[in-house]
Amino acid sequence: MLQSMTGFASHRASLRLKAGEETTISIELKSINSRFFEASFKLPSSLLSLEVPITNILKQKLIRGRVFISLRLGGTGGALETVVPVLKLARDYVTAARLIKKQLKIPGEITISDVLALPNIFSFEQGDVGKKIESTILKMVEKAAGQLVSVRKAEGSRLQKDLQKRFDLCAKSIDKIKKHFDQFMKKEKAGARKLFVLSKKGDVEAEKLLGEKYDLINKIDVNEEIVRFRSHLKGANELLANRLEDKGKRFEFMIQELGREINTVAAKCSHFDISSLAVDTKVELEKVREQVHNIV
Repeated sequence: MLQSMTGFASHRASLRLKAGEETTISIELKSINSRFFEASFKLPSSLLSLEVPITNILKQKLIRGRVFISLRLGGTGGALETVVPVLKLARDYVTAARLIKKQLKIPGEITISDVLALPNIFSFEQGDVGKKIESTILKMVEKAAGQLVSVRKAEGSRLQKDLQKRFDLCAKSIDKIKKHFDQFMKKEKAGARKLFVLSKKGDVEAEKLLGEKYDLINKIDVNEEIVRFRSHLKGANELLANRLEDKGKRFEFMIQELGREINTVAAKCSHFDISSLAVDTKVELEKVREQVHNIV
């Protein structure tokens, strides 16, 4: 089954901290298209050390796509960060304020409200997360990643049906192209045989036209391209039914090859029906190309 690169999943649970305190943890994962695996984090400072192990978990499960990871902590019983005053900075502020008051003879007293309104007088100290809590968080990330994979596979199922429909339309078009091509070649070869008979009887003009007819027949012969197109299309259908996880890049290569063959057919043979069918086929392949960009 195919897996899309787009999806969203979230997971929320409670964490028991030291001294019996609790906090909640919320994990959100969102993935979009990307040629490779990329991870963007939004983590509390106390959990920055988990970036690498979280990346490893997600890369193993998701394979491709740009993934946005948001992890939030909260709750009433405790947290992994502590607010502490920056005493030296506050003392410096107060000393400077008193100097201004004295030098400029400004009346009034400095209050606690004045001090609390000063910038950067509080800092956050990172708490000790502990191995047990880290392990719990990583298990939660793994669970959220599993949910995201399920969402991406559901979208992949829809993509698979659409791709199968497009491939079937391409198969029908190439069959019609082959039918028109065979009829066209039959007519051209019949004309060549008549010119050949006339040239054998000494008709100089017929001999000249015969050479031009041979050149035309060789120029418009697209049988080789049709055979290769069918071969690539067969490979694409087999890949569609295959259980391989990482199919996106393989599909991109196959669509490129299919496009090259049908472009050559359109360029070599100017027959109206064949050209029209070639355009229809290229339209379907372009739709497939857009879908394939979203396949893992």
